[in-house]
Amino acid sequence: MNICTYVTAVSLDPKLMMVAVYKNTQTLNNIVIGDKVLLQLLTEDLAPVVRVCGNLTGKNIDKISRLQKRYELSQHIDLYYFAQAAGFMELEVQQLLETSGDHLLMVGKVCAGKNLVDAPILTTSYLKEHKYIR
Repeated sequence: MNICTYVTAVSLDPKLMMVAVYKNTQTLNNIVIGDKVLLQLLTEDLAPVVRVCGNLTGKNIDKISRLQKRYELSQHIDLYYFAQAAGFMELEVQQLLETSGDHLLMVGKVCAGKNLVDAPILTTSYLKEHKYIR
């Protein structure tokens, strides 16, 4: 469970997504070529999860246990997602690309997706406006 600010579609055939992942994080340690990850689209109601998913490291805490105390989590394959998210995509990690910045780029092939909740989408602007981030 990590917050991703930089995400974009990069191909329609096959459907590929590119996600920027901070270097030296537990999330990056968990990403292995060929493995599956879930990319979730969060709603404004889930803004408080940024404090756990974005500000704390999985190297020091069990994020799933902490989040389950307050939020309903469901599972797709063996990966957790927020039941009240707008939706998710299952990605198969295809490639990790080095950058000169503080993120690596993960390219993932879309294997499946699911729409969950019709609600306002969480944006960076919303997080700044409500002082979750600077």
